[in-house]
Amino acid sequence: MAVYVLLRAAQSVVTLIGLSAAVFFLAWAVGEPMDYLSPGERQRLREEAPDGRHGLDRPLIVQYGEYLSRLARADLGPSPSYGRRPVTEIIGRTLGPTLHLGGMALGFVLLVGLTLGVTAAYSRGTLADTLARLIALAGYSIPQFWLALMLILVFGVHLQWLPIAGREGGWQHWVMPTLAAGWLSAAILTRVTRSAVLEAMTSDYVRTARAKGLPERAVLLRHALRSSLITVITATALVSADLLAGVVMVETVFGWPGMGRLAVRAMVIRDLFLLQGVILIVGSVLLTANFAADVGYRLLDPRLRSRYSG
Repeated sequence: MAVYVLLRAAQSVVTLIGLSAAVFFLAWAVGEPMDYLSPGERQRLREEAPDGRHGLDRPLIVQYGEYLSRLARADLGPSPSYGRRPVTEIIGRTLGPTLHLGGMALGFVLLVGLTLGVTAAYSRGTLADTLARLIALAGYSIPQFWLALMLILVFGVHLQWLPIAGREGGWQHWVMPTLAAGWLSAAILTRVTRSAVLEAMTSDYVRTARAKGLPERAVLLRHALRSSLITVITATALVSADLLAGVVMVETVFGWPGMGRLAVRAMVIRDLFLLQGVILIVGSVLLTANFAADVGYRLLDPRLRSRYSG
């Protein structure tokens, strides 16, 4: 197991380096990072290279080497649009709200996805199964931005039950962003959970548990659902990408002061240093989620764990 953890950690580091290269060179491919500044300001930034960290007049490969060196020190460089403040400081102020929204959305996804998926599998062919599948289908079919706008229109404008923007002020501000961000991922997890539990219900060990006279609910929860957790954990890690994409959109629609809104602003004003930092942080979160999922389902499944003993 220790060998596998080390191998997966090394793969994650290599993937992150590849992401940094893609982000760096693609950002420069669209033009100069400081194009929105005046010619005099751009020339001064190229020549000054404050603290020896920029060197915008140097070859790109040299700049990328320096960029990797800064990343190793957790230094994402300065942001021209924020008065040359460090990108790490700017992102640090928005990371908390994004993790807050992402955590609430993930909780919503797990609660709804697991509940509907298990209910649909347990009640296969009944009205409950049909309703659960219809809800999942609606999750696939309704775009998140449209859902966010409809939530604002219905619950914020017409009914005036919930505030339509902002984060401060209590749980009422969190309800609509959480629903909009987690809607698609909850639908995906519902279908995956239903399929995994239904497959487990036809296995030999479930038939053996039934033959021992165990109640159907105990068979479902103690045997079928437990063996389905590997698939569910993997699916949860995979839907984290959709969840983060939903968070970016939701932050923009609801005025949530997080990294998604910051990334949109960085794209509008072409602050590529800031945009690079946001993308790298998001990529790191996704890599961490996948790493944790891989380790987690090997801990749950002794057959996989035994392959990497040591």
